Amino acid sequence: VVKACSACAVARPEDPVGFVAGWLDQFVANDAILKKRSVELTERAAVEAEEEEARVEAEAAVVSHASRVAKALEHVTTLSGDPDILYKHAASYALKLSSSGGEGMRTYVADLEEPEEDEMADEPESLGEEGEAAPEAEEEEEEDAGIPPPGEPSYDDMFFRYVSVAAAKGDDQDWLVGKKLERGTGVSFALVDASPKAPWIDVPNAMTYRGPPREPKEGEEPADPEAPPEPTRVHFVGGFPRAGAYFAVPIVLATGEVAGMLCADTVKTPQGGNGRAIAEADKDLMRAVAKAAGVAMDSAAAARRERLLAAAEEQAKIAETLAAADAPEEGEEAKEGEEEAAEPEPEEEAPPEPEEGAEPTEEQFVAATEFKMRSAQKLLAAAEKNLARKQKRFDAVKPLIDVVDDDALAELRSLPRAPKATWRVVKAGLWMTGHKKFEFETWALTRKQIVDTYNDSLKALDPMKVEARDPKAWEGVHRCLKGLKDRAVMKESKVGALLFRWIEGFAGVSDAALEVSELKATIEDCENEIEKAQERMAEAAADAEAAAAQEAAAAAAGGGGGDAPA
Repeated sequence: VVKACSACAVARPEDPVGFVAGWLDQFVANDAILKKRSVELTERAAVEAEEEEARVEAEAAVVSHASRVAKALEHVTTLSGDPDILYKHAASYALKLSSSGGEGMRTYVADLEEPEEDEMADEPESLGEEGEAAPEAEEEEEEDAGIPPPGEPSYDDMFFRYVSVAAAKGDDQDWLVGKKLERGTGVSFALVDASPKAPWIDVPNAMTYRGPPREPKEGEEPADPEAPPEPTRVHFVGGFPRAGAYFAVPIVLATGEVAGMLCADTVKTPQGGNGRAIAEADKDLMRAVAKAAGVAMDSAAAARRERLLAAAEEQAKIAETLAAADAPEEGEEAKEGEEEAAEPEPEEEAPPEPEEGAEPTEEQFVAATEFKMRSAQKLLAAAEKNLARKQKRFDAVKPLIDVVDDDALAELRSLPRAPKATWRVVKAGLWMTGHKKFEFETWALTRKQIVDTYNDSLKALDPMKVEARDPKAWEGVHRCLKGLKDRAVMKESKVGALLFRWIEGFAGVSDAALEVSELKATIEDCENEIEKAQERMAEAAADAEAAAAQEAAAAAAGGGGGDAPA
């Protein structure tokens, strides 16, 4: 009202009352507009504040996720030890850091493996002309080419084996671990077989995918030769086609070698999977994780190569030690020279065998058994000399087992693919310590056995206790070591070469001790048989003498009765 009167005094209208009334009406209208405007501005400010807060939170989430991804990738690059640990983390990070947080998706790691060598399999005998066994070729001395340079292998005989899996809670996929993906199956082999190699495999719908013509499996013949080639299809390990996307990226080393693959799918099953496409961000994440895994494997390979290069001098010293152990001691060389110069003793002729169909007499049996015993005694003398040489050689390398501790064995556990020669050495040790074949029939299973207890189990063995030897297990030991050379192991692993020296020496002593034990048992058996035969002969002689005495007595009694009267 005061403002209205003041305005009226300034304006001096002809109708002051009407002016004041109109001014007050306009004031009320303006006040409603201002209040409405104030409410609108307040609401807008609140919305803008919420939007700003959401934007800040989103930026923080992006920064946080990027930071988590960066930390995860950095962690993966440091896992240069056991490949199983690397595979487990790679699959887990690819799942948990995905855009969905792992819901509706699964991730897997599959490594590339070569066919396993079965040392217990029957070796086919090579036949010459007319079905006769072909003579064994003389082993040629291979030229030592040193440590082979790193390079890309041939993938022709390799297959994928799933080694790790990650999935959302309730979607149990552990059954897949250990399964093989054989050649001629699925689409994943384009990562190694295509020319050029496929940088990744992206299948939007696994159930309906039809790719380029499929390469037939080895030995497979088409049902209809005139029919068009069958297209490549996604292989469902579970056996039942389902809808969902599939993406795979190779784990590539610095040499270009493909060590395995990191893959994911959203195949919809009753347990999980949403059947949707895999987000591009998730594909980028998988590529980054696979690259980091390759860096970790490169670090492990570089460390192994450095150890191999540094081990040459150590192996040379071991070779000198073994050469010194093989050399005869003072006096032995002259004695051996005298033995060589002396005329060899003529070989004793075996006693004549009984006529065909006739039972040997006790004298013939004793003569044959004594001949067998004398032959065994000669062999025993040579076997005891051989045992002494083997023991001396083993004593020279016996301390090497103390070097093969858990830290050294980590070198073997870091190998993602089986080193053929070294694997045979490790399996020989596992056979010795009583492990069963199913425990190390793959390299992944063997790595789990190469722990600190492996060294302790070997040291606890005694090569002289031949009575505890399991014939089946020692057959495995001999088959693993057959034809194995130290230089072949040395090209693969430093600790493998040390282990080979020890196991070879142990096996040599144990085999020599077994030979001595068997010869002693043969001699003892012969002595027992001769003693029993002599007892039988003595009893027979006594019986014959008693019978002769009885006959003489009877004859004497019969002669006196003939002079008596009838």
